[in-house]
Amino acid sequence: MKRGIWVAVAVAIAVAGAWGYGALVRQENDDGRRVQLLAIAEEQRLDLSFSRSGRLVTRVPEEGEAVAAGSLVARIEEPGLTEDASDLERQRDQLTAQERSRVEQVAQLHAQLAQAVSEEKRMSRLAHEGLAPAADLETLQHKREELAAGIRAREADKGNLDAQEQSLASRLEKVQRFEKEGTLLSPITGTVLSRQHRQGEFVAAGDPIITLQVESPYLRVEVPEERLSAFPVGGSVTVWPQSRPDTRFAARIVSVKPRAEFATRKNWGLQSRDLKTFSVRLAPHNAAVISGQTFVVEAGRN
Repeated sequence: MKRGIWVAVAVAIAVAGAWGYGALVRQENDDGRRVQLLAIAEEQRLDLSFSRSGRLVTRVPEEGEAVAAGSLVARIEEPGLTEDASDLERQRDQLTAQERSRVEQVAQLHAQLAQAVSEEKRMSRLAHEGLAPAADLETLQHKREELAAGIRAREADKGNLDAQEQSLASRLEKVQRFEKEGTLLSPITGTVLSRQHRQGEFVAAGDPIITLQVESPYLRVEVPEERLSAFPVGGSVTVWPQSRPDTRFAARIVSVKPRAEFATRKNWGLQSRDLKTFSVRLAPHNAAVISGQTFVVEAGRN
C-alpha cells in the first residue's frame, strides 16, 4: 500500500516537472504570435558644430526658434579665403587663354608645315630636273624640320599647361571646401533648445553652436528575447497612444540592440543561459509624437 502511494507521488512529481519544463521551452521558443508592449518616445537632442575654427559672422537662432532641415544655422569666416579663391580663378582663366593661344599656334604651324612640304616636293622635282639649285631644296628641308620641331614644342607645352591646371584645380577645390566647412546647415528639422554662441564670437572646431530637439523622435520599446522575431529590422508594427487606442498608425523598425542595463531572466532549459532584453527603435510613419509620450506597440501574427 505504501509502495503504491510512493509510486503515485513519484509519477505526479515527474508529470509536474515535465509540464514545467515544457512551459519553459514554450516560453523560450518564439512562435511569433501577436504581442503588445509599452513604448516611449525618446527625447532626442543634436549638437551642431563646425569642423574648423573661426568667427561667427551671421546671426545664430534663438532658443525656442524652429529650424528647418537644410536651412542656414550659422557661418564662420576665415580671412583671405575669398581673395585666394578669386586669385585662383584668375590664374585658371589665364591658363585657359594660354591653351587657346597654343592651339591656334599649332594650327598655324600645321598649315605652314603643309605648305613647306608642298614647296619641298615641287623644289625636289625641279632640282632633279636641273631647273633649280640644290641649295633652295635644302633651305625648304630645313624650314620643314624647323616647323615640325615647333609643333613638337607646342605639344610639349600642353602637358605643362595641363599640370598647372590640375594644380590650380586642386588648390581651388581645397579653398572651396574650406568655404563650405564655414557654413553650418541643419541636417534635420527641430527646435533650438539652447544657444552656446552669438554672432561675432570666436568658436573652436567641434564646439557646439546650438542644441536642437528633434521634432519627430523615435519610439523605444523593450522586447524580451523570446518575442524578438516579431520585430524584424525594416518591418512594420502597429502603434497607438496609450491614452487613445482609437488613434493608430504604423511605425518602421529601425534598429535592434541588446540592453545590458536591464536585468536578464535565467533560462533553465537545454541551453542554460540568460534571456536578454532588446531595445527596439521605431520610426513613426505620418504621425506626430511628443518626447516622453507613451505608446502601445503591437506586433506579430494572430
